Formats: sequence, C-alpha cells, structure tokens
Amino acid sequence: MDVFEELREVALRQNAEGEFPEWLLADVLGIADDPERYGDRTHLVETLVSQIREYDPFAGAGCFGTAVGIEEIRATLRHLTLP
Repeated sequence: MDVFEELREVALRQNAEGEFPEWLLADVLGIADDPERYGDRTHLVETLVSQIREYDPFAGAGCFGTAVGIEEIRATLRHLTLP
C-alpha cells in the first residue's frame, strides 16, 4: 500500500469511528485521490497520515500529550496545498 492509499484508509477509518470530522474528510480524500499532484510532497503526506492516526478531538484539553489536534492537521493540509 502506498502512502496515498494509507492516507485514504486512515482518514476513512477515523471518520467511521466518529473521531475525524466529516467537514475535513473531503480535503484529505482530495489529497489521497491525487498522487500525481502531491507526489513530490510525500513527506508531508506521511506526516498527515501519522497525524490523523494520532488525532484526538480533545487534544490540548488536559493530559493528552501525544495526541494531535485539528489545528496541527489543518496546518499540514495548508502546507500540502500551497502552490
């Protein structure tokens, strides 16, 4: 499985489990479905996979030190989609 397939799988699984927000899923799947466009930024796609895997909607609210919050994911998405 390549990193784009892994991104799709992780995002869909997190969303199905009710953790990952629906409103952000379309952006992530858009990246997963366009490896030609984002192929030169696979290091950021790998970061995104890791962040979504570790996503916790309560990150930053207490003692969730290793959890990733939505703002970190959005920042990675912004870096990925810069021209």
